[in-house]
Amino acid sequence: MKTGVKIAIILIVCVAVFGCKKKDPTPVPPVITFKEAYLSQDNTYSIIKFEFYDGDGDLGLKQDENTGDREFNLLVDYYEKVNGVWVLKSPVITYNTSEAKYDTTYLHTRIPFIENENNDALEGDMEIDLLYHPNLYLNTPQADTIRYEIILLDRALQQSNKITTSELVIN
Repeated sequence: MKTGVKIAIILIVCVAVFGCKKKDPTPVPPVITFKEAYLSQDNTYSIIKFEFYDGDGDLGLKQDENTGDREFNLLVDYYEKVNGVWVLKSPVITYNTSEAKYDTTYLHTRIPFIENENNDALEGDMEIDLLYHPNLYLNTPQADTIRYEIILLDRALQQSNKITTSELVIN
């Protein structure tokens, strides 16, 4: 066999083996990275910014997906600093005087469905607004510093890493 034919065959085999990579069907959990957190100008809510990456691109919930495991896909825990120690305060329990009963408030929220027919990797920045006002919680100490911990779930219910925001000092 001539040397040129051998080289051509080797090149064709290399292209066939290495050029046609299939996508890995294994679900990949999302990864999030904290960027910044600050209070709104009127001190009524917190603004949280973070980056996200999801290798299999299955983020977000559709409008009709709103029960059970699919009720929320951004899990948020709220903490207050009490005597120098971080104390988990979520779910937040308040007393509703007009109805004479306790109310439970979760800060979890929903990220809307992101159309991605090819299941390409998704990455970008996300900004969320969270109601925080600790002075509304009559059964807790008056906190002057708060923070949040956040986990993102993809459509396969894979959990991202957990991020912790910076401390937010309430004026």
